[in-house]
Amino acid sequence: MKDRAADYLKRIRRYSPIEAVEVKEEPSPAKMPKAEVIKREGERIIKKVKGPDFVIALSESGKEFTSAGFAGFLDSLLSGASGKKGVSFVIGGPFGLHIDVIKRADALLSLSKMTLPHDLARLMLLEQVFRAFTILRGEPYSH
Repeated sequence: MKDRAADYLKRIRRYSPIEAVEVKEEPSPAKMPKAEVIKREGERIIKKVKGPDFVIALSESGKEFTSAGFAGFLDSLLSGASGKKGVSFVIGGPFGLHIDVIKRADALLSLSKMTLPHDLARLMLLEQVFRAFTILRGEPYSH
């Protein structure tokens, strides 16, 4: 999956600068409560999020889009409609996102009502971002 994600990052760079920033998973010793693991991971995520960006957190309770609808949404954000400098997507670890990360987000996005492993969610998100750019430019990938 990492090779496919790297491929989509490369493809997206033809349209827009993009950077994948990873936060190492919080170790979860057996005695540490899950809530503490999520909190620590969330603190590290918030430190990595760029201040002026429009932040979109992936969540099963987020807004769902068609690919064309997502393309329009992304286009409006990248054209400055949000008043923010860029766009940052946040994908949680195995236990999800801490409430502070959700509160920091400007929007919530759902790729599926099902819970997805974060590596698969990243691959699906990157594919949809790439698809959005091809839709916006009328390129054949998006048919």
